[in-house]
Amino acid sequence: MLLNFPIFLLSIFNFVSFGFAQETNKVLSDTNTKNLIAKVMPKYKVVGTANYSYLFWDIYDAILITETGQFNNEEFILILKYNKVIKKERLVKETINEFEKQENLTQKKLKRLKVLFNKTYKKTKVGSIFVGIKTKNSAELFFEGKKILTSKDIKFINSFFNIWLREDSQNPNFTKSLLGKNN
Repeated sequence: MLLNFPIFLLSIFNFVSFGFAQETNKVLSDTNTKNLIAKVMPKYKVVGTANYSYLFWDIYDAILITETGQFNNEEFILILKYNKVIKKERLVKETINEFEKQENLTQKKLKRLKVLFNKTYKKTKVGSIFVGIKTKNSAELFFEGKKILTSKDIKFINSFFNIWLREDSQNPNFTKSLLGKNN
């Protein structure tokens, strides 16, 4: 009986992997998401995918794409599909916390970021999709297909995307998987 346990675990892993692959295809075929991607990157490849969970909560699925399938810090698209309702206030707080991990924020900058994220963010629902498009000199953020922010502030852009992409992120295994380095 114990010999069958690893096979059972492998079966569960394959089922979960298959389910995540299906979810990736579903997100990439969402009409709003597909149209946003087509405008910037008509031909693309998936760099990596990851699921962010905390304890027993399944928070969101992430997909990172580029033209080549290799990560390029200058041009990429990050897609998050939320699997949980998250209040706007929580999103603002967590984003600010992640910015603070990357730099010492003055009170003035902290206040500006809070105002910006309070204007930008919306409450998520299960299935909400966020798309962040980074090009060489700018970034555009979309929520449910609607543009919520455009920025040419490279330091801000890098800090924002580094929430998910920096090596010392909150969840390094998530980041490795998203960057396609878990293979």
